[in-house]
Amino acid sequence: MGTPDAVVVGAGAVGLCCACALAREGLRVLLLERKFPGAGASWGNAGLVAPSRSVPLAEPGVVRRGLRWMLDPTSPLYIPLRVDAGLVRWLWRFWRSSTTSHLRRSLPLLVRLQRWSLSLYRELEGHGLDFGFRTAGTLAVFQSPRELASFLGKVDLLREHGVPAEVLDPDAALQREPLLRPRLAGAVSFPEDACVDPARLVECLVAYAGALGVEIRSGAAGERLWRRGKEVSVEAGGSLLHPAAVVVAAGAWSAPLLRTVGIRIPVLPAKGYAVTLPHAALPGRPLMLSEARVAVTPLQGPGGEARIRLAGTLELGVEEDGINHRRVLAIRRSAARYLDLDPSGGEVWAGLRPCTPDGLPVVGRPRGYRNLVVATGHGTLGISLAPVTGELVASLVAGRPVQELDPLSPDRFCSGPHVV
Repeated sequence: MGTPDAVVVGAGAVGLCCACALAREGLRVLLLERKFPGAGASWGNAGLVAPSRSVPLAEPGVVRRGLRWMLDPTSPLYIPLRVDAGLVRWLWRFWRSSTTSHLRRSLPLLVRLQRWSLSLYRELEGHGLDFGFRTAGTLAVFQSPRELASFLGKVDLLREHGVPAEVLDPDAALQREPLLRPRLAGAVSFPEDACVDPARLVECLVAYAGALGVEIRSGAAGERLWRRGKEVSVEAGGSLLHPAAVVVAAGAWSAPLLRTVGIRIPVLPAKGYAVTLPHAALPGRPLMLSEARVAVTPLQGPGGEARIRLAGTLELGVEEDGINHRRVLAIRRSAARYLDLDPSGGEVWAGLRPCTPDGLPVVGRPRGYRNLVVATGHGTLGISLAPVTGELVASLVAGRPVQELDPLSPDRFCSGPHVV
């Protein structure tokens, strides 16, 4: 390839989409991945592309629930108690962001971004990529009347921003999805939502990137950045690369890489889990088991094999990707309460999601840098926002103004020059 025009660090769904978008701009792109494409949070998640899931993680009431959950290692959100200044600062920002005003600012932006991603996924399908894209909507199901009543307030807000929703009583919910058990308080259908098979998506993006001329180096981490004036270089494999654009899209590993040039952004790893079961009967659409915070996604392989993925829980501030079997068991038990299936066996996966305290991704150029772009912090929305993130990054590198970048700027966390 010679000297690349752009180096993208991280080959998850976000990094791959950034690399493809930059290559479509005519740039020679090198993509560095410390393991293999999709090895982080992209491979085994729920695969939802859902405007209905545009309520940020930092929402009103989440701190109250989090205090109840944080000491329970089987809860949907678990925060191990330890003395850690970074975790304390993150939680403080999270608490400050969990307001109604933040929700009303962030939700319409996330709705717009997810809809943009939906249109971009349709374009990718038009290029002949088969990544299991399904547009059957989603169904949020509830066993608690209190939880359902609370959720209907969010439904009203989503409807204000054009997200269609249909509230179903228990009988209608069971007619819509026969795999559900009858102990329901009701459900909400979101017909605009879609899903993909994340593993197939990564494989398709790797092939598409190769066809666009992107060079992918697996087992080649961006070890550190070096700054000279307003430019950064990337050290990788003993070589120093000096491209015109450097994109850090390394998910949960973005923050330590950025710290090598003094940029501190509060992206905290949060471990998510998934169990993938072979199953003859699939739900007609993805389900959200609302009280358990577990997503159920039907996956149909290219050879016709049917699988169900149960994905959920966040283990905040955990930097290793081993399996906590108590959390896996909690997912299986939740599925058995809601669904007429045997949740035992199958394949278990865990991955680290990069979470920001305000629930919005970090996409933009840090103040004082000319060739550095950050694309991380997508939390549970990495697959949802990967294509639109690629377009935003390509527009930024090409010098085109994009209004959506302002609230996503990495500088929103800085009280001084790159100080958090």
